Amino acid sequence: MRTPMLFLAAGALALGACSQSSSSSNTATPGATATPPPKVASVAQADDNAPSLRICGDPGNMPLSNQAGEGYQNKVAQVLGKSLGLPVTYYWRTYYERGLARGTINSGKCDVLMDMPSDFEMGLTTKPYFRSTYVLVSSGSKPLKPTSLDDPALKQAKIGVFQSSPARGALYDHGIKGEVQYLFYDSAREPEQHPARLVEQVASGKLDAVESWGPVAGYYAKRSQLTMVPLNRMSDTVLEYSMSLAVSKDNAALRDKLDKALVDNRDAIAAILKDYDIPLVACTDCVVSGDVPSHGAYPPPPPYRDAPLSDPKVLAQMQARVQAGASPDAELSAAVSANDPARVRWLLANGANGDALDDQGRLPLQHAIRLRELAVGDALLSGGAKLEARDGDGWTPLMTALWTGDAETVDWLLRKQPKLDVVSKDGWTPLSVAIHNGDEALVNKMLDAGAPPAQVNAAGFTPLMFAAVDGQTGTVQRLLKAKVPVDHANKAGITALMLAVAAHREELVHTLVAAGADPHHRDAKGDSALSLAQQSGNASLLALVSGQAKR
Repeated sequence: MRTPMLFLAAGALALGACSQSSSSSNTATPGATATPPPKVASVAQADDNAPSLRICGDPGNMPLSNQAGEGYQNKVAQVLGKSLGLPVTYYWRTYYERGLARGTINSGKCDVLMDMPSDFEMGLTTKPYFRSTYVLVSSGSKPLKPTSLDDPALKQAKIGVFQSSPARGALYDHGIKGEVQYLFYDSAREPEQHPARLVEQVASGKLDAVESWGPVAGYYAKRSQLTMVPLNRMSDTVLEYSMSLAVSKDNAALRDKLDKALVDNRDAIAAILKDYDIPLVACTDCVVSGDVPSHGAYPPPPPYRDAPLSDPKVLAQMQARVQAGASPDAELSAAVSANDPARVRWLLANGANGDALDDQGRLPLQHAIRLRELAVGDALLSGGAKLEARDGDGWTPLMTALWTGDAETVDWLLRKQPKLDVVSKDGWTPLSVAIHNGDEALVNKMLDAGAPPAQVNAAGFTPLMFAAVDGQTGTVQRLLKAKVPVDHANKAGITALMLAVAAHREELVHTLVAAGADPHHRDAKGDSALSLAQQSGNASLLALVSGQAKR
């Protein structure tokens, strides 16, 4: 399983969800008798001199937040603002992106990020105010209620999973794949990207189940009368998280005031969380504890094996098992796990398939790469494993190495001259994997080795667009120097500039506009970078896009 880069910012968004506007009049909200949504304003519209509790809010991510004030984060913020004697104002920005803290609390545009993991390192966090878990949502009439991820019913079910979700990884580790939803754009404008899309497919019978972050799942499961089962105790993959508020590191005074306000308003906050059907995990250090049992302490990660280990006695025992009828392919997987090149070489010479996929759809060479076992990797390749073999998702060993982010392993593979222009079934290329991993040194390695800088995947995304999504200014500049098409549009008509504007990435917008990006290009829905900037309420962003910014 490829461990995803886990953005734990903002609960659902960073945990595999994204955003959707839910402000239409026919959209149900928890608690039919609740008070009308509070009036909220963006920071750009507020009096800059008037004190307020400035919340960094996602503009369309129900049930967490939206501009109509209908999300549980909006309501918690109102409780805190009232307790502090301050009006609540908002700076709107989608949470599902890199540079979230840098572009919000650490740039002074707003003061409080909602639902940050308690170990968030880019700011000061309050005490956790609740703890939740990933869940499995299934039909109310045909519910799946596993007590283990090894439940045979899960392997037979059609399950939806999210691109960057740890629950996807936990399921994958138990041989369970799923229909993957990829999140590239602000789904306040692209509602088909919202996590509710998969939940709705469960309700309609197109999917048997979907994994989802609990605060998102509870809201939509109740609306569609679906069954929800916590996953946190079924895997040693971390699937439960404590959520805090975060402020900048120089704002300890506000952090302390928020800590007191959270405790003082424990009952009101608990009522809000329960009204939104959030599965609350038992948590002794949280302001609001729940009745979902916690996983408890997680085991430490396995030690990194930095040297091959071969034992003649173990080799002889394995040979005896194979001669007695044991599967050479199964023994090969065990030999790779044990970092034992001698066993790998013997097995490949005696009937094992060096490219046999395991029950998780993974190649032996990918297994070795994940464990950084280069001697075992050499034994596999010299014994017949193919450098260009594909796993069940169409990923090559090089793509796996780039996902793990280990430069030594990438260098080892590049010396063997793998193909650099391959595309996986789910739309990834080696260069886009390097970009998504956030390591510009690896990106430069790939470009220096000859990776095509303008390669287009099936959805129409280019490396420039991936770099815009992930906020990598250096990579954008490198790609522009390579003369990539700056105005290439994906199948929805969206360009890199539109992605940068939607993400409020002013530095990237400046770079792309300077490179000649067209702010008037319109996508399939009629929007352009200029119209998005106009809708953002961000005057400096609009000035950049319209060409009126002072250089």
